[in-house]
Amino acid sequence: MTLTTPVATPAFVIDQRTLDADLAAVREIADQASCRLLYSPKACALSDVLGCVSRNVDGFACSSPYELELVERACGEAASLHLISPLIKAETLEVFGDRLASVIFNSLSQWRRLGEKASRGTRQGLRVNPQLSIVRDRRYDPCRRNSKLGVPVHDLAALARSDPGRLAGIDGLHFHTNCDETDFTGLLATARHIEDVIPHLLERMDWINLGGGYLFTEAHDLAGFFETVAIFRQRFGLDVFIEPGAALVRRSGTIEATVHDILAGDDLQIAVLDTTVNHMPEVFEFQFEPDILGHVAGGLHGYILAGCTCLAGDVFGEYAFDMPLEVGSRVTFLNVGAYTMSKAHRFNGVGLPSIYLRRRDGSLKLVAEDSFEEFAQLSGVAARAVA
Repeated sequence: MTLTTPVATPAFVIDQRTLDADLAAVREIADQASCRLLYSPKACALSDVLGCVSRNVDGFACSSPYELELVERACGEAASLHLISPLIKAETLEVFGDRLASVIFNSLSQWRRLGEKASRGTRQGLRVNPQLSIVRDRRYDPCRRNSKLGVPVHDLAALARSDPGRLAGIDGLHFHTNCDETDFTGLLATARHIEDVIPHLLERMDWINLGGGYLFTEAHDLAGFFETVAIFRQRFGLDVFIEPGAALVRRSGTIEATVHDILAGDDLQIAVLDTTVNHMPEVFEFQFEPDILGHVAGGLHGYILAGCTCLAGDVFGEYAFDMPLEVGSRVTFLNVGAYTMSKAHRFNGVGLPSIYLRRRDGSLKLVAEDSFEEFAQLSGVAARAVA
């Protein structure tokens, strides 16, 4: 469906031209570094996004059977599928078999239990916990104490020294230690640390995956990234993979909302929107104020922008505009293409945003609309019989 009128709100809109530009930019960076580019669909798995992405990447880094099946259905059986997860089941390896280009096991016990169930054509790797924390927020730190994510690098080093034969069959390593970062200093420090701790193991490997978590299109200095890749490619002769998610899709997404009420607060007026932090859960998780089109620091008209649920903390933050808001005003949230629709939920029974694609020619295509029937189905309520 092509639309000529403004979208009904709340709406999640993917701009294809922005998506194309960021895909091309990251593809060029990967090519300059001579590394393989995978996309992590957990960031955004909309069909039109996957279709655009598939023409620019070397494969997909999936974390569940649903993601594997979705990518294959949207992009075809030629899509290169890579699986990494703390939970891998034997039936997943049996179902996907030869369709997996690689499987990266999260622990030695997982690998020993399931490695023989992987197809002969599937390369097997281990996730490494470098035991070097570079994320301030402990909730998102893969290297936190008692982390569930990866084999501690010092344990791996000890095993490689004492009984290297026990790692026969493993030909690659993976690490992912950051999130939403534009500075590659931490990546380079991690690479040097791994290089120092397990050099002899790296010499026996064929490939390494540097994970994701870096916003390539927003970085001002890529030198640390290129040096990291060079360590593994030039010293150890490894094929290098990266698997960004947000870096490819974040800037292409907006959420369009409408002001439905304006209240007098203690200090500022409160504008109640028809969207909610439950449509953008990372706003609540990270406690940050999302970017808003038209916000002006020190603007004449200040507001608290609030969501429409009964959650007291359903608040986006304080914003100011040159022109006053009124009931019916449109508000556009910028840079929400990643981890928005994949995490959005219907708390309070508030429907999910409709999904639109803004095509390259500027026209709008309605991709999906939420409905009461979907809400009812998830609640176990059968559809009403038609008389």
